[in-house]
Amino acid sequence: MTARSCAAFAFALGLATLPLPVAAETLRVALVLPGPISDGTFNSAAHKGIEAAKAKYGIEVSIRENTDFAQITEALTAYAREGYDVIIGHGFQFAEPVLEIHADYPRTWFIVNTAQVSAEPNVASFDNRWGDAGYIAGAVAGLVTQKGIVGHIGGIPVPVIEDYNAGFARGAARVKPDVKVLSAYVGSFSDIAKGAEITTSLIEQGADVVTSTGNENVVGTIQAATQAGVMAIGTAFDSHAFAPDTIVTTALINMDVNIDMAIGKVIDGSILPQAYVLGLNENGIGLAPFRGRFEAMMDADKRAVIDAVLADVAAGKTP
Repeated sequence: MTARSCAAFAFALGLATLPLPVAAETLRVALVLPGPISDGTFNSAAHKGIEAAKAKYGIEVSIRENTDFAQITEALTAYAREGYDVIIGHGFQFAEPVLEIHADYPRTWFIVNTAQVSAEPNVASFDNRWGDAGYIAGAVAGLVTQKGIVGHIGGIPVPVIEDYNAGFARGAARVKPDVKVLSAYVGSFSDIAKGAEITTSLIEQGADVVTSTGNENVVGTIQAATQAGVMAIGTAFDSHAFAPDTIVTTALINMDVNIDMAIGKVIDGSILPQAYVLGLNENGIGLAPFRGRFEAMMDADKRAVIDAVLADVAAGKTP
């Protein structure tokens, strides 16, 4: 056998180990969530994405909510044994369990959403530029604050939330160099009461614009901001309807785009075992409209500032 034929054989053998494209009408997709689809942020965004993909592609979908870390391996394994073609773990905490079991189910694609991890032949991930989303949110906060004090409340200091927090501080300082940025963590993604408590503590320190990242803890931030009469900037899922007189806008993390791209790539056979990272240019992040009283607050000069911020984010210029 010649060197060229040996290489061709090896390449063909490698392809044979990859999960094959699956027709859309037969594709079975499982979405495993760490929280409820009603949280108004992280899990709501994923639910929106899988429902949109179901309507677009005609796939069969199963959703499991409120999956604790200790339950993740069991949940993933159960779906893999049932022969699901795609299993999406929504959150960084799914990365380690996926890497432990994926090799046992080589014909299933394991997708980790909002993380950056991959493994041959069947693990891919889809993440968003959280730091850029935070930068945009910070710029808005810097424009609308009256006291010059803004705050970020995170669930737990994991990489994507820390990226958002750092971006938020940089974006606020860009438009208001003397801004004071407060930051605190709840220590939980699910504790609404603690989220409200921590948010209230930042408000008592002078913050008149707050933003929050996480799961149900974000609900606590919105509740506290509403009660105190301060402004909030939503994250991930467009939060306007939850508190229309409180939410200035939302720094969108378009996890529905991640899910659509993942499923589309599985169907057309173009998915690779790699980490895909989506920014403003890929519609992985964005900015929700300014509505109600906040639309009037954003005059032409403020809108010009935000337009310049968005242009720089798209160009990769977020000092």
